[in-house]
Amino acid sequence: RRSQSPTARPGHGWDPAMFLGCPLLSLAAALMLLLPLYPAARLPAYPSFLFPNTTFSHLARARDTGTLYVGAVNALLQLSPDLGLVEHVATGPADDSPECLPFRDPGDCPQARPTDNTNKLLLPNEHAGELVVCGQLFQGVCEKRALGNISQVLYRPEDPGDNQFVAANEPRVSTVGLVGQHAGQDLLFVGRGLTAKLSGGIPPFTIRQLEGPQAFSNEGMGKLVVGDFSDYNNTYAGAFASGGYIYFLFSRRGAKAQIEYRAYLSRSCMEDTNLYSYVELPLECRDAKGRLYNLAQAVHLASGFPGEGKTLFVVLAVGQGSTASPTAQTALCVYSLSEINAAMERTRRLCYTSGGKGPTGKEEAAIEYGVTSSCNLLPKESPEAYPCGDEHTPSPIASRVPIAAEALLTTVPRLTAVAAMVEAGHTIAFLGDAVGRLHKVYLNGSTAQVYNMVSTGQRSPVNPDLLLDGSGTHLYVMTASQVSKVPVSECPLFQDCNSCLRAQDPFCGWCVLQSRCTRKLECERHEIVNHWLWSYGAESQCLRVEQMSPANQSREERTEVSMLVPELPVLAEGENYHCAFGSQDSDAELEGSWVRCFSPVPEQVPPTQEGKDHVTVALALMFRDVVVASTGFSFYDCNAVSQLADATPCGKCVGSPWMCHWCPSSHRCVPGAPCPNGEGPIYSEKVPTEDPQGPASCPSVEIVPESYLVPVGVKMPLSLIAWNLHLMGSLERLFCVLEVEGAPIVVPASLEDGDRGTSHHVQCQPRTYRYTQLAPELHVPLYVLVGDDQRLDSRGDQLVKLYNCSAGRSDCSRCKAAPSHFRCVWCLLGEGLRCVYEQQCSAEAAVPTCPSPVIHSISPLTGPLEGGTSLTVMGSNLGHRFEDVADTVTVANLPCVPDPALYLISTRIVCEVPPGKRGLSGPVEVSVGDRLPGVSARNFTYQTFRMMPLEWDRAKPRS
Repeated sequence: RRSQSPTARPGHGWDPAMFLGCPLLSLAAALMLLLPLYPAARLPAYPSFLFPNTTFSHLARARDTGTLYVGAVNALLQLSPDLGLVEHVATGPADDSPECLPFRDPGDCPQARPTDNTNKLLLPNEHAGELVVCGQLFQGVCEKRALGNISQVLYRPEDPGDNQFVAANEPRVSTVGLVGQHAGQDLLFVGRGLTAKLSGGIPPFTIRQLEGPQAFSNEGMGKLVVGDFSDYNNTYAGAFASGGYIYFLFSRRGAKAQIEYRAYLSRSCMEDTNLYSYVELPLECRDAKGRLYNLAQAVHLASGFPGEGKTLFVVLAVGQGSTASPTAQTALCVYSLSEINAAMERTRRLCYTSGGKGPTGKEEAAIEYGVTSSCNLLPKESPEAYPCGDEHTPSPIASRVPIAAEALLTTVPRLTAVAAMVEAGHTIAFLGDAVGRLHKVYLNGSTAQVYNMVSTGQRSPVNPDLLLDGSGTHLYVMTASQVSKVPVSECPLFQDCNSCLRAQDPFCGWCVLQSRCTRKLECERHEIVNHWLWSYGAESQCLRVEQMSPANQSREERTEVSMLVPELPVLAEGENYHCAFGSQDSDAELEGSWVRCFSPVPEQVPPTQEGKDHVTVALALMFRDVVVASTGFSFYDCNAVSQLADATPCGKCVGSPWMCHWCPSSHRCVPGAPCPNGEGPIYSEKVPTEDPQGPASCPSVEIVPESYLVPVGVKMPLSLIAWNLHLMGSLERLFCVLEVEGAPIVVPASLEDGDRGTSHHVQCQPRTYRYTQLAPELHVPLYVLVGDDQRLDSRGDQLVKLYNCSAGRSDCSRCKAAPSHFRCVWCLLGEGLRCVYEQQCSAEAAVPTCPSPVIHSISPLTGPLEGGTSLTVMGSNLGHRFEDVADTVTVANLPCVPDPALYLISTRIVCEVPPGKRGLSGPVEVSVGDRLPGVSARNFTYQTFRMMPLEWDRAKPRS
């Protein structure tokens, strides 16, 4: 199909061809043309139709086919249920003026200008296959198009008269309507606001015929006669039909020229084409603080709270002073339709039979809109005799007593749209706001809780035409240039029970035996208790294993495992649960909430990984192939427990999380008693017994403090204290083992009785130890073996410190700086001096006093007169502690104060040079004790420094 320009030809007015419009491009081609013009448009996360070159006004849906229709400025769109573009026709702009009747000759309306055509009404009439479309142009005339193809016009007035002016001819003045039937004839019910010029006299509420050559005419049909429309200024927000009645929601000024606006709901019988049955009821919506929300913004009729029948969901706003302009303060109020009807019937009865007076004599019903009539005193049976009124009954009737409701929600500003539905007995409202967001609200009695917010990706208001699809699974949300298909819930997104219940979505729940998050009716056994767990319910909890006995077991055994799983769903006869230990199945037996099943035989238990003492598998309670509840179950290996504990094989065995016991004589960690050969075990610390149990009962050793320090090159004995050796029986061979630089040094040991009945002394034979590293000291582990490979537990960090006095101590001062308990001395051995252990040096060879300090270098050699220079002195025997030189350093005979943080024993001093005189120069001297001072070979000199100007060659560069 070819695209035709929607722009009217200059000089043309009421052009039928123009008004009919023309088909345009497919969606793909349209978006290719349109989207590059709007690079800032952000596509939403849900399926959407974006049409950024126009403004949408109305959205309608055909119930039978699900086809969508969008009325826009200068355009009419037909979309598939999945938001694919089916048809697009242009409806404007065209030359027009609100001051002119529809014209063909431009000369009949010289003031006409190109005018946009805002869609005002968009109503499917499905049984006739028609779409009623009304725009603002040409005094708001309407046309009928084919529902299946909107490019096909079924009817339009050829020469419309004023009784066929339907919609408001101003873009900002509202028009609402609905299609109904009476006596087999299609009717159009229309409510419209006040406009100026030629359409200013059209009544706010009219009934129009939809069939025949005079379609859209209100000739001979009912209309709301108003004395002076501007006194009331009705602003319509919505319309709906129910139970043979039609209802219109609007705001207007009050009776008797009251300037304050109030929200009203009108009702009339569908079969009453004369509006004899017209009744209005004020709707009052206040919050807990008494604030009145007086301007109706949007309405939706749905099945409401359980047991209350249909409910009216109304969004209202606080007005700006006494105007019809809403503020940002908005609220959601709900009204029972049965209570509304009861109030209207009471109002009608009072006006029919009591002159509008209530039991107290106060006026509670009256004739409205300046009509020269009044409430009557008709017979008491009149309301029943004339349920839809008659020409002798008073009308239009307005109640003076509002039906009041307390606002359920006031925390979301600038609400613009509302829809609602009931899901499994729970009421959920969907609220659109002025910045393109959809708020999902759970209504629980008198409270409303917003549980989710969805952004459309647009910043324009959500249109009041907020529509549910036929299945009740999606909402069509329309903003200024986009229609989005938003799911009412997204239960399948939650992949496990915990995330499903955390979602707090009243639509969702966990279907236990199907293992998925679903809406209630999607769960096969939802009617049976515990089969579907409601996401929004505070009492809902995922099935879990609350207790298990045993909680783990040895991989060498097979046992019966019992699990407590509360609220386990009851199965049908012939159905069973089963257990799965990893990939191994086991039949399950139920006794109340307890489930019992046998673990796999040892050969089927998965292998334990290297470096681990257990393997954990998923223990799942299953229904068919669905996991109902699961937990971890560990198979432990006692032998691996002791093998992984080099220093404390017994302690780790009996102190592990597992039920392992220690056989002290055979040096084995076993899963059960008794031990082989009748030896008495040391039981796990988890076993309540009077027999030996826990790590404190293990045979173990601890090094005595005197054996902690061992100098290299000196034959030294080592001594340890041993406990609980009596549990091992006879001990024929004992060995001490020192692991020096990774190599074990095995030394025979003997056993002596200790001070207490459970302790002994282990004496390691004297032995000389050495190591090759240049470090001054080395920590090496020490432990005791019984026989060739049975290691006794070591208590604490069983480390011996080997140390070498010579390592890193090349001069006397460094030697004397060694810790005193090392007992290092400066010694003359042969032809050289060395730092050695005191037993390696005779009294004659020991050097009690260190040589005088020697200064190797000083830096810098010069400094400013004001001092402050850090002077570094390098040398040897510059003291073996900072206190030796703290007050004994001079430069040119002036004191130089050392920095303790920068002092290095024997080799470095850093001091701060004091102020001096010009030309002063002298050596650095360092004294230690009563020895001769060390004197530097070079002098430090005080100098005056002068800034010199920077010179450069000003000659021109040569080519």
